[in-house]
Amino acid sequence: MAEQTPNVRAEVDLMILDYLVCLAISRLLAMVGNPDICADVEWLVESVETFRWIIEGHQFEPALPWDLDLKLRIFHIVNLYCRYEAPRDRRPLPNFTPLSHIAVEFMQFCHSSIENVSKKRWFDLGAHLMAHAILEEKDRFPEHLRRLCSWTTNDDELNAYWEVSRGMFLEHMPPPYGTAAPASREELDRIFDVQLLHNRLTGFFEDLMDVLDVPLLVQVEQGQLIGLTHEETQRVIEYCQS
Repeated sequence: MAEQTPNVRAEVDLMILDYLVCLAISRLLAMVGNPDICADVEWLVESVETFRWIIEGHQFEPALPWDLDLKLRIFHIVNLYCRYEAPRDRRPLPNFTPLSHIAVEFMQFCHSSIENVSKKRWFDLGAHLMAHAILEEKDRFPEHLRRLCSWTTNDDELNAYWEVSRGMFLEHMPPPYGTAAPASREELDRIFDVQLLHNRLTGFFEDLMDVLDVPLLVQVEQGQLIGLTHEETQRVIEYCQS
């Protein structure tokens, strides 16, 4: 087999990374709410990171394709969220990422991808994440939580959306963050059911992935390239194999 040129090698690595990151996101979303079994996809997460490092070595100019860049950012957030487990005591937590930090990254991701996300779903999920961060981290990570609660944009319309969504959740939260009457942790856990949060997050990212380009390797695997018929795809595959 003839040796691949650097440009061909780089394009192949891009296709592999696109395939791996989509597979990793799908597997991680299926495991949301079960951090103990995230180890089952550790090899896949490590493969994504390895190919990401390889891609950086190619020094693409301009940057990565926009949809692949978006997928990598989705992967980063979903990977953090899948591994999150609420702290139960005051012991040191090495390599722990607070939920409030994940929520800020989510808000920033949506703000920079505003053309691809629903504003209502973005802010409702952000407020839902904030409510759970308050419940789990108000005493442990006050600085991270303060950054989340004070998150804002330079756009008055977006800020209005955010305030409405925040209010929907904070009206059920006792002071100092909300306006509801004091309640026990058990009552608050019933109001802010964590499974609803998991469902909202997985649904958000699954729907977002549906509007992004299907990896070329998956298209080949499925026997039909986007824009071509099944027969045309087969001719392309046969030509490449000849």
